Amino acid sequence: MKSKKIAIALTLTLILGVTGSVLAAETSANTKANTTTHQSLGMARATGLRGYDFVTSVLKNKLGLTDKQITDGLNSGKTVYTLAKEKGMTQETFQAALLAEKSKAVDTAITKGTITKEDGATLKTNIKTNQSSCTGNFGEGNNKSNGTGDAHGNGGGMMGSRRGITK
Repeated sequence: MKSKKIAIALTLTLILGVTGSVLAAETSANTKANTTTHQSLGMARATGLRGYDFVTSVLKNKLGLTDKQITDGLNSGKTVYTLAKEKGMTQETFQAALLAEKSKAVDTAITKGTITKEDGATLKTNIKTNQSSCTGNFGEGNNKSNGTGDAHGNGGGMMGSRRGITK
């Protein structure tokens, strides 16, 4: 009787273990299959560069600003457009240069095989759409002017205490 119970327990354990593994594998495969380009593709993933990298590249290479000048300017409350304007570049020219930098990075990612041509085209369309509403303020939705954080988007985070931030 005791060995019968042990055999049943082992059989049930084996069945549950195999069923759980198969279910987990199917869920993982379905999740990857259902992921859209919008969810999985972004500039950082495609190119390995963040938006700030493109902005500083334009400010450095086109306008000759140093890292210190950029950091000091942003910390003093200036926007990237203000920094560019001080060097004689209009907002439209700055945006065009930024678009060219990003497009070049997407083309490089396509050439390397990191993304497909279709994903690259989608990404370029998204870049143009997003850039048309850009104001040049990093962390604009989370800045000191509305009392919710600092000008570079450093809020308290999830359940954060926001220590050190003054209004």
